Amino acid sequence: MRGNHSGPIRYDGVKVPKRDRLGEENQGKEIIYNGVSPIYLVGLGAVWEGVARGVYDTAVNHIKNSIHQDTNKRLADYQAIRQELAKAKVHIESLGAWRRELASRLDTLWRSNSPQAELLIALTEFKVHASETANVAAAAALTVTGGYGYKKGALERYFRDARAGIGMGPSNIIARDWIGKTSVGLPLELFYEGGE
Repeated sequence: MRGNHSGPIRYDGVKVPKRDRLGEENQGKEIIYNGVSPIYLVGLGAVWEGVARGVYDTAVNHIKNSIHQDTNKRLADYQAIRQELAKAKVHIESLGAWRRELASRLDTLWRSNSPQAELLIALTEFKVHASETANVAAAAALTVTGGYGYKKGALERYFRDARAGIGMGPSNIIARDWIGKTSVGLPLELFYEGGE
């Protein structure tokens, strides 16, 4: 992640050779609906999986090597701390197999020239779960490391990066609406005419 900046981009006066274009002018919606865009969601989910694993590993390393001065025990010797870490680990481990399965399904669709858009909702669900898992892991890391996690450094950075996943497009709020609409058979409208 490292300080990702997202926002609209507009290019004026740029010439792109015809051979390098993806579709024609004003064809963006059709390209997205026909499956070019959903691919990025598996990668986006993998980013949040990486954030979750990174924050978890950092917290584990800290508690294994930190001594609680009042009791002369490692933080890892406390059952409550181990249980908090275990809760985060269970969430994290749910991501790997799901990511591999989605990537395999995308590969199959790609090889058969089928539209990848048919996986849009499954990929969106993965992105939502992965970003929320990163938040679960970051919250657990801050809990088990105490004040150390709030100092400027790796855990503080992971926490901010994990929070970004909730709002990064599609934001989890919008994504849940897409998931809910398809669950009850309503049409999925990704774009609205006349505005953003």
